[in-house]
Amino acid sequence: MNEQVNEMYLVSTIQKAINILNLFKEKDKYSFSEMQEVTGYNKSTLFRILYTLEYNDYLTRDKQGRYELGINIFILGNRKTRANQLIKFSEPYLKELALNTGFTVHLGILQKNDVIIVNKIQPDNNIQMVSRIGSSVPPHCTGQGKTLLAFSPREVVERVIRFHGMQQYTPTTITTIEEFFKELENIRDRGYAIDNSEHERNIRCVGVPILDNEGEVVAAMSVSGLITDFPEDLEEVDKMGRELMEVRDKICIKMGYM
Repeated sequence: MNEQVNEMYLVSTIQKAINILNLFKEKDKYSFSEMQEVTGYNKSTLFRILYTLEYNDYLTRDKQGRYELGINIFILGNRKTRANQLIKFSEPYLKELALNTGFTVHLGILQKNDVIIVNKIQPDNNIQMVSRIGSSVPPHCTGQGKTLLAFSPREVVERVIRFHGMQQYTPTTITTIEEFFKELENIRDRGYAIDNSEHERNIRCVGVPILDNEGEVVAAMSVSGLITDFPEDLEEVDKMGRELMEVRDKICIKMGYM
């Protein structure tokens, strides 16, 4: 369920340009006709917006005339932000964690109402997971999402759940607010989250938070794998959680958070 937006403050042409740029979250290239079909904009409006974006190097065209993201998107996206610094400094530790555990490692952040995967390390011997860098995952039924919400203020949790709802993906998905807040409390108590096939059947996940100097959650780090390979015994799961926290602490030291 979307939060209410005061449309009187939105500039329609700018919003249309943003909608066009957002298309590239799903696919690398679009033809003019494909964009028109997806957006429903008339040819004249679409042409003017695309021309402006291309002129300012936010879009470019390949030899077949298909539109793709331009150099200015790359420049803006690579500014020195906290997220970029975290990705850079954490990557060696994430690779080592993936190698040692044999599981896929994800790094995610909470961006407004969405849980975004900002890095993914997948060992060769692990099942190919459908997740990808830049994509979002449900906040209420994934290791990443539950970790980020467990260490966020209650008003943030309520806003995110109000925005997304609590869709049931599998028989183990938590779908009530009361049970979900109890789950978040358990996560804070033990220091890590468990996704027990709550989003994808047969996939288990353990996630830990990365907290800054103020104790605010910056990101979530998790390992995911098939339930046939993942430990089910609670002591073994706890051991996995503590291993993640040790790696997390190394990253926090590197980032100057500890």
